[in-house]
Amino acid sequence: MKKLLFLAALMFVSDIIEAQSRKRPSSRSRSQVNVTSEYGIMGGINFNGPKINALNTGGNELSDVGEGNFGFHIGLYSTIDFELFAIQPEVYFSQQGGKFKVNATQENEFKLSLIQIPLLGRYNFLEYFHVLAGPQFGIPIQAEVSFSGGTGIDVKDQIKGLDVSAVIGIGVTIPEYKVNGSLRWSKGFTEMIEEPGTTSGSVTSLKNSMIQISASYVIGG
Repeated sequence: MKKLLFLAALMFVSDIIEAQSRKRPSSRSRSQVNVTSEYGIMGGINFNGPKINALNTGGNELSDVGEGNFGFHIGLYSTIDFELFAIQPEVYFSQQGGKFKVNATQENEFKLSLIQIPLLGRYNFLEYFHVLAGPQFGIPIQAEVSFSGGTGIDVKDQIKGLDVSAVIGIGVTIPEYKVNGSLRWSKGFTEMIEEPGTTSGSVTSLKNSMIQISASYVIGG
């Protein structure tokens, strides 16, 4: 039985080596890395889950009262591919923020729109797949708070002008159809509230976090 398993494993490894040898260039040409590039459009859904602290009706700060909400993102990307590794800068509009409660009945929402600029490194594996990671820099362009579904109040002057976060994810590339897809998680490190309010419902602390499902389409390269 052990011999049969060994022979089966040996045949399996041999098949993998043979398949890889057909894909890889010879030792002479292997030193010459084939550099390619592409650019395109991207977009998808944000599942936002920020950490929010806010004041209740008694003026006391409540910690971690944030709840998730949905947003979207849309923008442009570019990839410089060195076969095994790649560099992928992006720029996109992103709806973020989240809902929060300061009592049992009042549901409020902090809406935050940013221009996000990720600078990602990418490691390609198994021909169609890749993992990616890198820093992301967000520039807020709109911020407002709405109380119990009411009209939003502009609070952009209360937030910081730069949101720094880290991104990690996994993706798939289907070159035959010029499409890519990815699942990402980003974690913000910046305390976004620079000047907290003092009235009931005021957000005193906010750090962004989100999961993204993103798709992209190649338009050139």
